Amino acid sequence: MYQAFYKLRGKPFQLTPDPGMLFPSKGHKRAMAYLLYGFEQGEGFVVITGAVGTGKTLLIQKLFEELSHRNLAVASIASANLDGDDILPAVASALDLPYDGRSKEALLQDVKRHLISLHARQAHALLVVDEAQTLTAAALEMLRILSNLEFKGRALLQIFLVGQTELRRVMVSNHMEQLRQRIIASHRLEPMSEEESRAYILHRLHTVGWSNDPDLAPEIFTGVYRASRGIPRKINLIMDRLLLHGYLEELHDLDQAALTVVLDEIRDEMPGVPPTLEVSAALQDLDLTRDAASSQRDGGLASMDLERSKFMLQLLREEVRRREVLLAASSMAPAVDEAVITDMRYPRSSQEGK
Repeated sequence: MYQAFYKLRGKPFQLTPDPGMLFPSKGHKRAMAYLLYGFEQGEGFVVITGAVGTGKTLLIQKLFEELSHRNLAVASIASANLDGDDILPAVASALDLPYDGRSKEALLQDVKRHLISLHARQAHALLVVDEAQTLTAAALEMLRILSNLEFKGRALLQIFLVGQTELRRVMVSNHMEQLRQRIIASHRLEPMSEEESRAYILHRLHTVGWSNDPDLAPEIFTGVYRASRGIPRKINLIMDRLLLHGYLEELHDLDQAALTVVLDEIRDEMPGVPPTLEVSAALQDLDLTRDAASSQRDGGLASMDLERSKFMLQLLREEVRRREVLLAASSMAPAVDEAVITDMRYPRSSQEGK
């Protein structure tokens, strides 16, 4: 609607990810470097996390665009609370393999054979799991097993996990040390700064041929940043509505008053919705620290219990030996009942537990 009014070649702030519109923010450039590094390793896991709307999916699309000249075999899964029993059929489906009525063992062999055939054709097999934070611990463990598949010393499958920052909590709180040791590259996308948010808006506008129509007052950039908190998808939503408002009101100059109208309309349409659907990065880090500390504390308690058990067992053995020596030294002592010695060596509680 407003494209023709403002003489734009396209829609600059559409919500659908478009690799051609990717703004090279500092965070996205760093994330792309991690993705390319991880990809070149050809094994293990690469993990990309970030709050809702920070551009994770767009980043992956841009990666595939960068690797279009490579011999890639990409399988994608949009995770939706997949469990351990669901993940293999989902992977098989993504690889265009039959899965109905197949057992877990049969599916695993089918997947391995298919990956070996890709390996023979010099293809790089890559599994991308989006919304990975919704996977259960059992599903993540099955993915770890898949990442271990190898042929002649080469990994057959590389896995990219893409999800909200909660994914990191899932891996820590479920004590998934084996999986974490398989992560060869990891990056968390953060919201943009105010300066980057302004550059992002201008980048998108210039991409579709904007020539200062409408003219944007300086306070527009500050207001959009504060309302969006630097999250690209929210910036797109606000700016799209602002341009639509300008078209409907036939405005060629957009100022704070126009932005206020738009923000009020958005709040009225979605009352009670929090500014963001995710906990702040600082709180996420605090929770992860607590989870890690809890894991270490549990490990420490388990170690203390083991040492205490060893100590008690040693005391018991010494007591048995002491009684045997006393019995043997006493010439007046009757023959020792073998059952008594057995009871002394193996307390009744442990006998009953066997």
